[in-house]
Amino acid sequence: MEIQKKFAVFSLLPFCFFCAHSANALKVERLPIAGPASVSAAAPPAKPGREVASGRAFVEFGAGLSSAAAAGVVSAAGFELVDGVYPGGWNLVLLPHGMSVSSALSVLKSLPGVAAVEPSGVYHVKRKSSDPALVLQYSLRRADAFRAWDYETGASSRVTVAVMDTGIDGSHPELVSKLAVGSQFFDPNNNGVQSLNDPPTPACNHATRVAGAAAAASDNNYGIAGISWDARLLSLKIFNDADCNTDCSDAAAAAACSTDDVAIIKAINYAVGLNNSAAAGRIVLNMSIGEGVACSVPLQAALTPAATAGLVLIAAAGNSPVGGIDSPANCLGVMPVGATDINDNIASFSARGTEMSSRGVVAPGVGIYTTDLRGSFAYGDGTSFASPFAAGLAALVLSANPALTGVQAGDIIRNSADNLGSRETYGFGRVNAYKAVLLALGKLSSYSTSPDMAKAYAYPNPYKPSSTRPLAFSMPDSVFGSGLEISIYTSEGEKVKKVSEPNWDGKNEAGYDVASGVYLFFMKTDKGSAVGKFAVLR
Repeated sequence: MEIQKKFAVFSLLPFCFFCAHSANALKVERLPIAGPASVSAAAPPAKPGREVASGRAFVEFGAGLSSAAAAGVVSAAGFELVDGVYPGGWNLVLLPHGMSVSSALSVLKSLPGVAAVEPSGVYHVKRKSSDPALVLQYSLRRADAFRAWDYETGASSRVTVAVMDTGIDGSHPELVSKLAVGSQFFDPNNNGVQSLNDPPTPACNHATRVAGAAAAASDNNYGIAGISWDARLLSLKIFNDADCNTDCSDAAAAAACSTDDVAIIKAINYAVGLNNSAAAGRIVLNMSIGEGVACSVPLQAALTPAATAGLVLIAAAGNSPVGGIDSPANCLGVMPVGATDINDNIASFSARGTEMSSRGVVAPGVGIYTTDLRGSFAYGDGTSFASPFAAGLAALVLSANPALTGVQAGDIIRNSADNLGSRETYGFGRVNAYKAVLLALGKLSSYSTSPDMAKAYAYPNPYKPSSTRPLAFSMPDSVFGSGLEISIYTSEGEKVKKVSEPNWDGKNEAGYDVASGVYLFFMKTDKGSAVGKFAVLR
């Protein structure tokens, strides 16, 4: 298997012996995504996932309640009323030591005489990386990373991007500070035998370029910025130095710069063992490797438990526009990533296929300025560099909301992507970091999918029955199983037809052509259910 070459909270608070009080720095917490973001009846609700100041909250009391009575009400519950009345009748209270703001909002609202409560929201200066080469990184502008960084830079929760590749150059100044402990080498020339490779060393330049696109050190007045400023990097080297020239070409006719399923599977298993550990946190596995073959049974057997364990699995779609999506990007549970250019056009080399339709996205992958060997920088082309961009975004999403499963993190990236056209070419669209982070924080509920039922897709959409091609249904990985039944309905709820194959000819149960319009379909297997919709045009 080859690598994919192408290349303002204010005021000091008075001392309170039983309440939280300010120290040298403002303490911040995030309201839970599904928790009581706000219990204010009068004011607009606080957004779930919002950052708020710890140890304090605002309270509005009902008309006619004296200051002394108000102080007595909150004091009896363990709170302390401080300061004077803020504009609009709001009062500041201090929380008992150790109480979360989320819990305090619920308690305060239940107190007699309390009309409304609100957290003290936290504000930041607008973030933009100080890295001088930022001007060369159109990919960050195109994917709206600058606005995403106002909300998340990857520092909220520990996430590690595992780069399963040719080995990262661990001496690069933009990567050395980002490396997690425990990089490994899985020797493809020796049955994947594992050995410590820490600090990591490169067989050739590919992994070093990939790593920079995902998570180069950022906002440090040097070099470039990774899309995730604070994600860690782990090198899982699966290529042998003796087989590769510096540019990852074959070192000799008898020594191909390549790897195999054995080394890959062992690297995947290692990553699974690190997931949710204190050192690594959540794992995003980037696989900028590929071969134009079907996903092998042993490889799928390794990837399925990795996905179940919560890893986000991302792979380069491939660098040939014909022949379909490469493996491992075509394996179930893996997000294939195609490449776009500075103008959001699909790269001429980017692979197309049904896996893009069902679970893929595209990301900038042409003219990507990134880290290179011996502390240098270089431009790279290929889905190899689109894939780590999506992997870095996955790290941002998980940092913003570590409670997400791997499947949910992938859904967020897909559902927040900007639609650019043909699903088989662009997948769900070009990744949008800003929308993805907001969706992870619960600030873009209109992009959310149903929590009870997976989302399925049909293509081509809209469907023109006059063509010789039937409508094809794409089954989500989460419901992939046996006993398939697909029930098709009009938008008014009238049943049109039930089919047991993943395609449809545009006819109802009586054999007549259906009319133009919007149709819903419900997909059911022994593993679960999914829902989707499509349009028919005649």
